[in-house]
Amino acid sequence: MTDENVAVLLARDGHPQAFRALYDLHFEAVYRTAFRYTRCREDAEDVLQETFIKAFHNIAKFDFERNASFAAWIGRICVNSALSQLRKRRMRRPLEAWSLTSSPQDPSSASRTPEEEVLLRQMAGCIDETLRLLSPRQQLAFRMKYIEDWKVEEIAREFSCSPNSVKKHLGRALAVLRRRLRPLWSKP
Repeated sequence: MTDENVAVLLARDGHPQAFRALYDLHFEAVYRTAFRYTRCREDAEDVLQETFIKAFHNIAKFDFERNASFAAWIGRICVNSALSQLRKRRMRRPLEAWSLTSSPQDPSSASRTPEEEVLLRQMAGCIDETLRLLSPRQQLAFRMKYIEDWKVEEIAREFSCSPNSVKKHLGRALAVLRRRLRPLWSKP
């Protein structure tokens, strides 16, 4: 039995030091996951806090047979909390999605003409606008697959769903992008 499993057993029995040990082991990974989804330090901190509060209140329900590990269990709580945070953000203000124009510059960009740079920035702006039309889950799946180069199986594990479900999200996202962006590429 690992130290983590012992800490889970003790935390389930109500030992606050054991839960603190679990927090110390996992807070960095949970924060990184939260930030990956929210792209905002304040929102990531809120998700971190919400994740551990939910974990604390539900630790007694943690089942070793149903969950691969505590890390996977708390990771699912974090992803669900982050998605919930994105839905709340979308309702209270326009989604401030990641931006292709704010990503690090491509090394080959030094050889582009000013006209090409302007065109690329316009195209990136159109793509950003179109991505805002997608659901938060579709946006995240798209970003994870096509920007961060995750495998479908990795995304499925992160979302706690099947690879086919991820493929559906990606397919729907790509269909929206193709439909909205087709005029950009068909212009003479």
